[in-house]
Amino acid sequence: MTPVNAAEVAERIAKRGPAEWVDLAGCEISDVDFGHAHNATALERFDLRGATLIRCAFTNGYLRDVKCQEAQLIDCDLRYADIERTSFKRARLTGCDLYRARLGPSCIFEAADISDCSLNLARFDGVVLPRSAIADGQRPGLLQERKADFQKFHQRLTALGRGDDPARTPLHLSRRHRESADIYRALSAHWASNGATRDAGWAYYQARRLETQAQRPDNVLHRRRCERAQEPSELTSPGIVLGTMRWFNGALAGLVAGYGESPLRVVATTLAMVVVFAVAYLALGVAGGPTDPLWLRATDALLFSTQAMTASLDADVTQRWLRWAATLQTTAGITLLGLLGFCLGNRLRNA
Repeated sequence: MTPVNAAEVAERIAKRGPAEWVDLAGCEISDVDFGHAHNATALERFDLRGATLIRCAFTNGYLRDVKCQEAQLIDCDLRYADIERTSFKRARLTGCDLYRARLGPSCIFEAADISDCSLNLARFDGVVLPRSAIADGQRPGLLQERKADFQKFHQRLTALGRGDDPARTPLHLSRRHRESADIYRALSAHWASNGATRDAGWAYYQARRLETQAQRPDNVLHRRRCERAQEPSELTSPGIVLGTMRWFNGALAGLVAGYGESPLRVVATTLAMVVVFAVAYLALGVAGGPTDPLWLRATDALLFSTQAMTASLDADVTQRWLRWAATLQTTAGITLLGLLGFCLGNRLRNA
C-alpha cells in the first residue's frame, strides 16, 4: 500500500483534467482534510478503491461519483457530508462520525460494515443500506449501545480536536440509549419507505428496547444527575415517576409480545399463564376429587384453567374467590388473544 501525504493528494487533484478521476486507489492516506469546517467543498470523481484513510476529514463535503469499494475509513470525520452516487461496497468504517450527514441516492453500503460509527442525526435519503451493515458488523449494533466503545469514541474526538467539552462526556453517555433509539427509529422509517418491512420491524423493535432501557429508574436518575451538573435549566423528560411507569409498561410489552413483533412470545405467555393458574387450582383443590390420583387431579386442573382462559367454563363455580380468579383469567385470555392477532398481523405484513 502506497503512503500518500496531504501535499501529494493536493498535487494529484491539481493535475486532474476536466473529465479525469483523482486516482488514489490502494493508497494509505493519513490526516488529510478533504472538506472544510465552515464551507461546502465539492469532491467529485475520486477513486479510493482499496484505500486506507486514517483521520481524514470530509466535513461539509459534497461527495459525488466517489469510489470507496473495499476501502477502510478509520476515525474519519464525515459530519455534515452530503453523499450521493458513492459506493462503499465491502468497505469498513471504524470510529467515523456521520453526525448530520446525508446519505443520498445511489449511496451504496452493500456488504459494508458501519457498526462502529456514529450515525447520530444522519439522514437516510435514498441510500442503499442493508441491515447487515449494522446488525452483522465487527461489533453488531450501534456504537451508542456499547458504553465502553462510545466513551472511547468521544475520547478520540477530543484528542483530534473535533469533540465536545470533555466534561460533557458523562452527559452524552447518559443519553446514549435515547440517541441510539432515535437512530433506529430513523432507520425503521427509511426501510419502511423502501418496502423493507422486515428490516423496518427489526429496527422498530431495537428502538423500543432502547427506549425502555433509557426509562429504567437507574438510567433516569443517572441522566438527571448529569443534566443538573451540565445543563440545570434544560432537564429532559421523562422524570423518575413517569419514566418508571413507562419503563414498566415497556418491559412488560417487550416480555409478553416483543413490542408487537413476536407472536411466539404471546403464545408462550398464554401457555405459561394457563400452567400457573392450573398449579394454583391444583394446590387449592379446585379440580378433581380428594380420592383421585395426582395425575387425574392435575389433568382436571389444567382443563379447568384452559376453559377459564378461553371463557368456556362448563363447571358450576360457587366460591366467590374462584369466580374472581376465573374472571381475571378470562380477561387476560381475551387480551392475549387480541395481542396475538396484532402480532400476527405485523408478521404477515412484514413477510
